Amino acid sequence: MNVTEYIASGILESYVMGAVSDQERREVECLSSIYPDIRHELDQLSEVLESYALSHSVEPPASVKAKLLDQLDFDKPVRETIVRPMPVNLETTSSPTFRITWVVAASMGLLLLLFSFFLLSQLRTNQKVLATIRINNNKMQAEMRLLRDQKTQTEHTLAVVRQPGTRTMELRGNEKAPQGTMLVFWNSLTKQVAVQVQSLPALPADKQYQLWSMVDGKPVDAGVFDATNIPDLVQRLNRSVARADAFAVTVEKKGGSPTPTFSTLLALTPVNA
Repeated sequence: MNVTEYIASGILESYVMGAVSDQERREVECLSSIYPDIRHELDQLSEVLESYALSHSVEPPASVKAKLLDQLDFDKPVRETIVRPMPVNLETTSSPTFRITWVVAASMGLLLLLFSFFLLSQLRTNQKVLATIRINNNKMQAEMRLLRDQKTQTEHTLAVVRQPGTRTMELRGNEKAPQGTMLVFWNSLTKQVAVQVQSLPALPADKQYQLWSMVDGKPVDAGVFDATNIPDLVQRLNRSVARADAFAVTVEKKGGSPTPTFSTLLALTPVNA
């Protein structure tokens, strides 16, 4: 069941106003006991209607209370009440004045009902606007945090790139990634390595690129990295590389692999090339 569409159908407003059939009433009560969102919306509508009724309530005159207490005086002797049918003046009830009064009263009731629906509609619209603003605000905050983190990471890695002794190597993709290019920054003194992806194919969520340093023909794990669309982003890898005759890139499972899958080899470039 689509709870959002059900709430937007207007059935809850009709339920609160008492303008539903018995079957619709049972349906609303059943669904509100199953879905918390419907229960919450129903409670809010009831509170709005109650607030409206209270704000337009009229305090009865003080004399009414005195008259009621006087009539309910149990010390007076009980007299038998004779009930007689109220005379009906057909001429009065069918008079134009009576009809006009009835039409005015019905019109006022209809206007009040329409105004109540208008207030409920405005409340629902304001709630939707507020929810949209909150969602957009959360997205903007998440994007700002991501940009701050990327900026901090780039500043740290650029400090590594600019260190004396850092070498820059360009890795180009083979036939499996003919348009793939990336840069590898390696400092043999600090043993730090970083990469800058310029163009690599996107990978599934469970896969990741892995860099290998080739030492005497043997691959050594140099860390994993992602193919990102952010230009000039330098990713600092969390492995120390003391020696390297060449660097290679393969596609591995997310998190990396202890040994390379050579069938997914995308690039291989000697350090002294």
